[in-house]
Amino acid sequence: MQKRNGVLATSVAIGALLTAAVVLVGCGGGSDVQSPPGGTPNDTSLSASATPSAVALAQKAGTLVDPAIVAADNGFGIRLLDALLPESDGANIAISPLSVALALQVVYNGAAGTTRTAMAQTLQLGNLSTQALNSDNAALQASLINPDPKVQLTIANSLWMHLASNPVSSSFTQTDETYYGVTLGDLSGAPDNVNAWAASETHDLITEILPPEPPGYYQQIIAVIANTIYFKGQWTAPFDVSQTAAAPFTLIDGTQTSAEMMHQTGSYPYLQETWHGNRFQAVRIPYGAGRLSMLIVLPDSGVSLSSFVADMTVDGINSWTAQLQTTSGSIALPRFTSTYGASLPPDLTSLGMGIAFCTSNEADFSALAPLACISDVEHKTVVEVDESGTVAAGATSVTIGTAAVQASQFAMTMDHPFFYAIQDEETGELLFIGVLMNPS
Repeated sequence: MQKRNGVLATSVAIGALLTAAVVLVGCGGGSDVQSPPGGTPNDTSLSASATPSAVALAQKAGTLVDPAIVAADNGFGIRLLDALLPESDGANIAISPLSVALALQVVYNGAAGTTRTAMAQTLQLGNLSTQALNSDNAALQASLINPDPKVQLTIANSLWMHLASNPVSSSFTQTDETYYGVTLGDLSGAPDNVNAWAASETHDLITEILPPEPPGYYQQIIAVIANTIYFKGQWTAPFDVSQTAAAPFTLIDGTQTSAEMMHQTGSYPYLQETWHGNRFQAVRIPYGAGRLSMLIVLPDSGVSLSSFVADMTVDGINSWTAQLQTTSGSIALPRFTSTYGASLPPDLTSLGMGIAFCTSNEADFSALAPLACISDVEHKTVVEVDESGTVAAGATSVTIGTAAVQASQFAMTMDHPFFYAIQDEETGELLFIGVLMNPS
């Protein structure tokens, strides 16, 4: 998969990071999928029987959401965006921090020792125990079921294993079914069946979340954890299509391009403020009944967006949103369709969880499976914004391998003298041998 791609305006990406996370938990569709108790393989919307048992209990009890899990997810998302920005080379970035966080939090249930500590630090879980994390996620999901009649938002998790010879701990599987509603699939069909599941859950916005690998690769993999999030929301006040017109958009290097700019006037939650010496404006554009919204943060012209994001904190964002005041004004927002994809191991390593990857030879996921380690984390996001509203999807896959699998993925560049041989493999006879000292 291409390392980075995307055309989403970064200010909108920040807005997407800060928009409230809403969860409808349903069973996954797709091929070779076994549903957890109470669900069917083709369920794509929430039903009472499809709700994970812990989520159903939290909903019945009206359990309040722990602010710690919200702060953790938001803080992790901001730092991940900050880590991705230096590599973007001026390109746009869009991620679903909730998708990445949930996929890794599912895997976190199998972590132990220093691997667990490193993941907790990277995911900004603070002092949350594994049990508290799972319970908090159940309460978060329960509190945000069916948020708005004009908003469709679903999340799905799946766990793919070799069902005929499965080394994954049964307690790991049961925990993920109970708290995250994972559907079970057979890894023998990977990557096609995993990608078909992701496509079904995202209404074909994301059709590949598990990349192709050499023949036999997925036969050696222990498990794949996949997450999808799908959002479709109508603006509370749609933009008038007749007001949309081409307008210049200034890039970070000072050059200009043309954008189809949507225009609207009205009253919006708005803020003009200074942050670390830099002026910015913030506006919230609501969807449906107003529970969900897009928050856009626009630094003044000439302000380095990378530096601005690097200085952002969860407490700072909470302060901004608390200061928003309904104000009359006009807004202009580009109409766009954009995609972004990233292979996240380098970025997650830079954030502190390098020990969890197979390359470290120190990963400890003994509560998941013997000798398990993370061999890859892939993430994709698609966002479509127009006059009527927003459609967006995010998907994350975490591939669980072993150190032995990772060892087969080497890089060998013959850029200095070497020995070579032409050999009869059946007898071992060396037909030709030599050393290459100078290829020219």
